[in-house]
Amino acid sequence: MLILQVLGLLIVIAAASSSILSLYFEVKYWRSLRDPVNDGEYPSVTVIMPIRGVDQNLEGNVRSVLEQKYPAAKEYLFIFDDVNDPAYGLVSRIIEGYSNARIIINNAGSSKGSALVKGINEAKGDVVVIVDSDAYVHDEWLINLVNLLKAGSGAATTYRFYAPLSRLSLGLLLKASFNMIGITAMQNDTARFAWGGSTAVWRKLILKWELVKYLPHYLSDDYVITHMVHRDGLKVGFTPRSMVITLEDSGVKDAFKWAVRQLWYVKVYGFNGFILYTASYTLYAFTLPIALALSLFINWVIILGLAPYLIGVIKDYYRISRIRSQGVFYASNIGGRYAYALAAASILNVYFSWLAIIVTAFTKSINWRGRVFTIQDVKRGIESMPLP
Repeated sequence: MLILQVLGLLIVIAAASSSILSLYFEVKYWRSLRDPVNDGEYPSVTVIMPIRGVDQNLEGNVRSVLEQKYPAAKEYLFIFDDVNDPAYGLVSRIIEGYSNARIIINNAGSSKGSALVKGINEAKGDVVVIVDSDAYVHDEWLINLVNLLKAGSGAATTYRFYAPLSRLSLGLLLKASFNMIGITAMQNDTARFAWGGSTAVWRKLILKWELVKYLPHYLSDDYVITHMVHRDGLKVGFTPRSMVITLEDSGVKDAFKWAVRQLWYVKVYGFNGFILYTASYTLYAFTLPIALALSLFINWVIILGLAPYLIGVIKDYYRISRIRSQGVFYASNIGGRYAYALAAASILNVYFSWLAIIVTAFTKSINWRGRVFTIQDVKRGIESMPLP
């Protein structure tokens, strides 16, 4: 019994210590944040947005991407699988007044990778920027990404933040809280990756890496681009000042399916990361039950058991506050009450994420916008076109 008590106490102490370190690194990151030097000269840019289906805020998203304050030439390519896509008519109407925007049909396309290849082959800009159709951005989103490239990054990326489109719901809170995992990764040079939802890369590097040869064979453009950047000894730069907002409403069931899908990509393309997530959330999920059991023998242990959850709330609120402070765009789309609710949701997210991890471990296929992909599809892609 004594051995079990000591082991349990060590687990609780480890969880509390980990949460304190997490808060420390969060504060350190934001306090050390600096903007790259701007020399005033900008390259031409091609923005590629693959579209499949109608996102909840699609019109607002597309218009926000088109209205960029960028001092050099830019073009916009919207890639559809076919003209029968339900979003085709809407996007066609939106871009009517833009001479630098056009729609490209990716006949027989089956994945985002194939859509990106179609766009890359049509791109004329010195920089290629990939952006998802659920991304709502401010008017300096593009210039901030390019500034990172000019500062020496092999790829410049950001991440997303979920906010309610019309109503606050538990599903959206859980989805937004789960999404914080990605922001944590972005703040770490080692864990950072080129997020396919908003990433800029020099076209000369895209040609050098022969991305058009590899992308159709991989379900994760994040994985391919990040691999190439690291292979060349370059860095992935991250700017929270270009963080995109995804405005949508979501139920708990849809949020859970989405979380499993995100983790599935991690499992099949970055298994070590999946194991790390599993270990981390298992530790936090069992901390409170262990602390409650130990409190029958050692009263003060319950305080240690609650610490990771309370510190997690503080850390998330601090992060959300710093994101809101990045400008009017963020402050207006991320309300104060929502910030409080989202920070508090981090407690529920411990168990939401842990359950999603368990389900993902046994999930063999996912459904992405009507297309089903399996682990065998991933294996075939890797085997047919292994990355150098």
